[in-house]
Amino acid sequence: MSSGSRFRVESVAPNNELCLLHAALLPEFLTEAGWNGDEQILAPPRNHPLLGIKKCARKDCNTSVATPGHDLCRACGREFSRGHLPIEKFLDTTSGRPVRGERLCCVLGCPRPTNHRTGLCVAHDFRFKQHPSTTVDDWLQTARPTPLSTFGACRVPSCSRVAAVPNRLCHPHALRWSRSRRTDPPPDLEVWARSQEPPADSGRVVVLKGLPDQVITEILAGLQWRNDDHTKTSMVELRALVRHARRRQVHSIFDLLDDPICAESRHMAALIRVLTLAVQRSLTSPEREQQRDRWDLAIFGGKGQINFKLLSQPWLREAAKHWVLEDLPLHRGRQATATSKQTVRAIRHLSWSLQHGRPDHGLEPGELDRTDIIRFTNRLAYLERNGEISSNKRYFISTRVRRFLDDIRSFGLTRPAQPLAGLPDDFRLRHSDVPRPPESTGPGRDLPIPVQRCINEHLPDLEARAGLDVRRIVEVLIDTGRRPEEACQLPWDCLDITADGHQVLIYTDSKNNRPHRRLPISIETANLIREHRENVHQRFPNTPLDQLALFPRNQLNPYGMFHVGVPHLAKAHRAFIDSIAANLIDDAGQPFPPAVAVPYSYRHSYAQRHADNGTPPDVLRDLMGHVSMETTMGYYRVTEKRVRHAVNQVAQHQFDSQGRRVFAEVAGLVAEEHARLRVGQIAVPFGVCTEPSNVKAAGHACPYKYSCIGCGHFRSDASYLPELKSYLQQLLADRERIFAATDVQEWVRAKTAPSDEEISQLRSLIRRVEDDLDHLSTEDKQRIQEAIDVIRSARQKVSLGMPTIGF
Repeated sequence: MSSGSRFRVESVAPNNELCLLHAALLPEFLTEAGWNGDEQILAPPRNHPLLGIKKCARKDCNTSVATPGHDLCRACGREFSRGHLPIEKFLDTTSGRPVRGERLCCVLGCPRPTNHRTGLCVAHDFRFKQHPSTTVDDWLQTARPTPLSTFGACRVPSCSRVAAVPNRLCHPHALRWSRSRRTDPPPDLEVWARSQEPPADSGRVVVLKGLPDQVITEILAGLQWRNDDHTKTSMVELRALVRHARRRQVHSIFDLLDDPICAESRHMAALIRVLTLAVQRSLTSPEREQQRDRWDLAIFGGKGQINFKLLSQPWLREAAKHWVLEDLPLHRGRQATATSKQTVRAIRHLSWSLQHGRPDHGLEPGELDRTDIIRFTNRLAYLERNGEISSNKRYFISTRVRRFLDDIRSFGLTRPAQPLAGLPDDFRLRHSDVPRPPESTGPGRDLPIPVQRCINEHLPDLEARAGLDVRRIVEVLIDTGRRPEEACQLPWDCLDITADGHQVLIYTDSKNNRPHRRLPISIETANLIREHRENVHQRFPNTPLDQLALFPRNQLNPYGMFHVGVPHLAKAHRAFIDSIAANLIDDAGQPFPPAVAVPYSYRHSYAQRHADNGTPPDVLRDLMGHVSMETTMGYYRVTEKRVRHAVNQVAQHQFDSQGRRVFAEVAGLVAEEHARLRVGQIAVPFGVCTEPSNVKAAGHACPYKYSCIGCGHFRSDASYLPELKSYLQQLLADRERIFAATDVQEWVRAKTAPSDEEISQLRSLIRRVEDDLDHLSTEDKQRIQEAIDVIRSARQKVSLGMPTIGF
C-alpha cells in the first residue's frame, strides 16, 4: 500500500467498516493496479489483463482505445475511414495532435504552467509578445526573464495540476470556470470546484482525488475483489462512475444504488451493483454472515443466496441455519450449494403449515406434536391432488424435511439451552409418512441413437459457431461420459498410457472429491486430445504446461490458465442444438424435443450404451464414479424397458411351427401379463416352447424328443431368422452327407437323415416370416429391424426371462 497518510488505518479508527476495508486492501494489488496513494490516481498498466486499456495502434498516438475489438481510437478511426491508405501504412503515419498533459513554463525555474505554443506561461508570454521580431530562444537569451511566484495547486480537489491564474485554477479549469460564471446567477467558486472533474489526460487513468476516503476505499476494495474473481473492469465505465459520484458528492458508493443514473444507464447500474456487492463481501466473513437472515453463499465459497426470512418461526430459522452450516462443507463442485438451497425451500412448506395451522403460528417448538406432522403431510397430499406440485415434488419435499428433522436432533439442537430445546420427539416424519417415489415409466435421459448421429454430423457447425474448444469439449463428453465441469476443467497433461499400451484419461471427480481418477479411453479420443493439446500449446507457448488448461477460455485469460466455464459451454451448446432442432428425430421417427439435449445428456448416453452392451454393473459403476449402485442400476432398468418394448414389437410377427400367426395381442399386455407369459414358456434354439411339462422341467423334459419344427407348442419370430436359416442349411448338409455315406445300412440312413417333411416345414416357416416382413412399409421395416437388433443384443447377455437350453 502507498505510504500516503490518507490511507493509514489508524487515521480512520472511528469508522469500523472503513478500517475493515483498509485492512482488506493488499499492497500487492495496489501496486499491480498502478495506484498512487499520494496523488490518489489509479493508472493500471496497459497490459494489465483485467484493468488495462490498450493504446491506439497508431505510431505516435497515446490515446486509449475504449471500444472492445478495435485497435484505433475514435479520432484515428475517423481519419482512417476518410482516407485511402491501407491499414499497415496508416499505422506508420503521425497524427499531428498535441500531446496531452501538463507542461511548465520554459523559463528556467518558473513554476507556472503553459498552454501556449511558445511554451511560456501567461505572464511571460505577454512579455515575449512585446518583441515580435525575435524567437523564443533568442528572447530567453537576451531578456533573461526571471521566474515568477507560483499560484499553488489548482483549487479543484480532483485536480493534480498547478494553478495558472490568480484565482488558483489550472488552464483547463480556468476555461471551464469562465464558461460556468456566465450563468445567472453565477455559481460559488468553492462549491463549483468541489464538483469538477480532473482534465481528461488519458483514458486509462482514473483520478479519485477529491472523493471522500470512504468512496475511494470502497472503489479500491471492489476492484480488488473483482480482480481476485478474474473479472474485467472497464476503466472508461469506472471514470464515468467516479465522475458521477463527484458530481453528486456522495459519501459512499452505496448512495448510488437508488440514483437515477441506474435507470438511465444499464452499464453504470451494473458496475455500481457489482462494486457494492464486492464491498459487502469484503466487509463480511463466514462468522458475520451467519448472523444474517440472508446469506451470500460466495462468502462460503459457493454461488447464489439463501433467504432464511422465508421461514416464519425464529427457532426453525435458526435450526435451518445450523443445518445449512453443517451441510455446505459436505458437497463440492459447481452445484455444491444446491442441496442446502433445496432443503431450505422444502422447509418453507413445513413453516407455512405451522404458521397457518396452529393458533400460535408454530412459534413455540415445545407445543408441537404429531398432529402438526399429520397436518403437514396432508397439506402436501392436497397440493399434489390439486396439481400444484407433482408426485416427484411431494416425495422430494418429504424426504428433505424428514432428513432435516432427524439431523437437527443428531446435532444436539433439542438439548436444554439450545434453539430447539423442548421440541417433542414425535415431531418428526416416520418412514411411512414419506410417500413412495413414483416409478419412472418414460424413456431414459440418454439421447436416442438417431439424435446422437445427427449431433455428430453437425459438429463442424458447432465449431463454426462457438469455436474449436467448445467442439472438442462436446466430443470429449460424447466419448468419455464425464460431467460437463469435469471435461471443462481437464488440465493440459491429462493423458497417460498403461503398461500394456492402453490410453487413460486423468481427471478430477470434483463432485465426490476424488482427484486423479483414471478412465480408459479409445485411441481415437486420445489422439483427438493430443491434437488439441498441441493447438493450445501453440496459443500459449510461454505458459508452463502444468499450469495450462486443456480448454482455456477466450476472454480474460492471457496465459491460458483458466478453463472454459460450464455456463459458456451450456449457452453455446443450446444455440447449436436449437439451430439443428429440425433435424433431430427419435427412434420412432418423431421429432425430438431439443430442450432435452443438454451437455449432461452425453453422460447418460455413455452410461446407457455400456448398459445396453452388457457391461457388468460393478464395472459401469466404477466407470461412472457412482457412489451408490442404485444410481448405476437405473440404466439397466432402462435397458429392460427397451428390450420389453422391442419384444412387444417383434411379438406381433410371431408364428407357430405351421406358419400361422399367434400372439398378435401381446403389445397390449400389462407388465404382470408379461411376467405370466414368461413363466409359461421356455427358450429353445429357434424360438420358445410352451409345452407345460417341458417348461416345468426348465426345458429338460420335452415329450416329443425336441422336435420343435413339428410341435404345436413351438413359437418363433423374425428375431430368430438367422438361426432358422442356419438350421435349414445344417439339415440340408446333414442329409447330403448321410445319403452320400457308403458304410451305413439303409435303416440307419432312414433313421438319422432329416426328413423331407421337416425340411419342407422349416422352409415354409422361414418363407412365412419373410413374407410377413416384406408386406411392411420401409419405416416399419426399419423399426422392426431396430427392435430385432435390441433383442438379439440382449439375448447374448441375458435370457429375457426364457433360459436357453441345448439338445
